Amino acid sequence: MKKKYIFLPVFVMILLVILNGCGVFPEETAEDNVEQRVATYQAQTQEAETLVEIIVAQTMVAINKEIQTQMSPEATLIPTSTPTIANSPTPTATATPTTAPTFTPTTASTSVFAEVSVPTNCRTGPGKIYDRVSVLDVNKRVEVIARNADSTYWVVENPAGSGTCWLWDYYATVTGQTANLPVWSAPPTPTPQAVTTPSTTGVVLKVSVPTNCRVGPGKLYEKVSILYAGKAANVVARHPTEDYWVIENPAGSGTCWVWGYYATVTGPVSSLPVWTPNPPPAPSAVTLQVRVDTNCRSGPGKAYDIITILRIGKTAEVLARNYDQTYWVITNPAGSGHCWVWGYYATVTGSISSLPIWDAPDP
Repeated sequence: MKKKYIFLPVFVMILLVILNGCGVFPEETAEDNVEQRVATYQAQTQEAETLVEIIVAQTMVAINKEIQTQMSPEATLIPTSTPTIANSPTPTATATPTTAPTFTPTTASTSVFAEVSVPTNCRTGPGKIYDRVSVLDVNKRVEVIARNADSTYWVVENPAGSGTCWLWDYYATVTGQTANLPVWSAPPTPTPQAVTTPSTTGVVLKVSVPTNCRVGPGKLYEKVSILYAGKAANVVARHPTEDYWVIENPAGSGTCWVWGYYATVTGPVSSLPVWTPNPPPAPSAVTLQVRVDTNCRSGPGKAYDIITILRIGKTAEVLARNYDQTYWVITNPAGSGHCWVWGYYATVTGSISSLPIWDAPDP
């Protein structure tokens, strides 16, 4: 940019030379005519002014060319500042994708669990004759390991420590596939047997599972007490078929009848008196009502013809049942005879155990 200022002194010097050469400045010794000199001076001045304008114009052209040369993109420019090198983008760490954990579907649990509605003793065996190990409290759940033959006792994990113990089913609620549980026999009693009154007959009976003791031989008779496994009872008499035995009441005074299926009898059985039981009490009438109008058919199922309909609110007398109590034989609610009604919508009252079991007739 300094070059454009160099032309200004040069321009002034050239102007002075021209003016001097043209005689713009008069000599004191000249004796020419004044008017002629004035005209001459005016012409010379005009010529000088024209020349100055040409020089100024040429000078301005030169200055503009110099400026354009300096500003040309082809000119080599001296950088006035150190170029800044652009920072290369810092590579960001790419997170290694993690493989989602693979969940192996678990099969349905096959465990069996038990809870109780009241605190229940857990013993070394099935019955009061066995020592108590711990107590299963309400709202506490334990895993069931095994059961006895009739599922009246459950072998469970000790709720108060290690090992197992036996839990009475009466207050228990068991969830799970109990049919798959192993069946355990009662262990030997760990404590000495209570002293019993010597039997006058010399015959003693024990059962392998807790067994009801009734006022007569069979379910038609009222239950008096329970003879627990491992507890010895004195036998007083026997049924003619020896299917039932009369023993001293294990829970109080008097006698009661116990079924011999789970019993082991020792002693001179032949010397026992034979007792004939009193007739069972007349069973109360068994009746049935339905929650929705239900077909009554000639047999148990849709393969049999519809005889009539048992209406809601009407009570029918039950005469018999099928083996699994899914159908009931009732008196025909619309006439004589009888018919079969499905038990799904039925409410049955009375002594069901006294009902005979009928086989399905031919369709």
